[in-house]
Amino acid sequence: MQQLVSLLWPLATHPGGLGWEAASDQLPTHTVLAEHDGRIVGWAGVTDGDLLVQASPDDLDAAPALLNWAVEQAADEELSIVVFEGDRGLQELVTESGFTRREGAPAVRGMFRKAKSEGPVLPEGYSIRGMRHGEEEERVAIHRAAWRPATMPWPDGSTYSVDPALTSRFTHAHFEQVRRAWLYEQQLDLVVEAPDGTLAACCTAWWDPANGCAEIEPLGVAPEHRRKGLATALCMEVCAQVALRGGIEVFINTAPNDDYPAPPATYLSAGFTVRDRGSYYDRPAQLRR
Repeated sequence: MQQLVSLLWPLATHPGGLGWEAASDQLPTHTVLAEHDGRIVGWAGVTDGDLLVQASPDDLDAAPALLNWAVEQAADEELSIVVFEGDRGLQELVTESGFTRREGAPAVRGMFRKAKSEGPVLPEGYSIRGMRHGEEEERVAIHRAAWRPATMPWPDGSTYSVDPALTSRFTHAHFEQVRRAWLYEQQLDLVVEAPDGTLAACCTAWWDPANGCAEIEPLGVAPEHRRKGLATALCMEVCAQVALRGGIEVFINTAPNDDYPAPPATYLSAGFTVRDRGSYYDRPAQLRR
């Protein structure tokens, strides 16, 4: 699946993000593959009424078969599907199937920055490096600390009610799956070391030499080390590392939003810009009866 979307990029999920989702059990609830002569030519996912179809344009049967499966799998739900800009084949298919482009809604967007060897700026005593062998337990622990729901940087006045007992679902087993994923490089599994030698932040950069673009997924900073510029420093280090490898740009699969504004604001300050990547198409449930 990762190799397929690498060929389709940017008209698909980035292969790094897909690898992360698969390894951390975040793929759609129902996921199928389309195979032709032993080769993966497409895949589709369904979570409730949200559909995702990504298929090779060289295989004319894959996209129609996957879309039909996804529509049937969603039963009587109202349907929604993402169509990436430039994917005219899927656009025509969903339109013929009764979907219409959602007007007035934000496009599917991402944030991009050119790969440059500028390097990070860190607070005194902090340093960035790749994860070391034997450091797996601490690497998982810093991810879990950064992604504990109650301590995440929700906006002031947020109405979200988060159980303080909730913890990250990321486990050692997930991390072992991440490390086995295609495109994973331990040198690009970055950590920030604090002055006392403990880990303060982490991020994984998925570098795809085939398309010249790396995706950062995920990135997190422990609560006690926030507001020190560590997230920005990690982004700058990724850009520098990708530039050294001859890469073009770095991608983060997010965009400014009111529900969770802090991370996108940080990426904007680090020089990332927002780019429209696609649109939502909807289909009312009554059309399917």
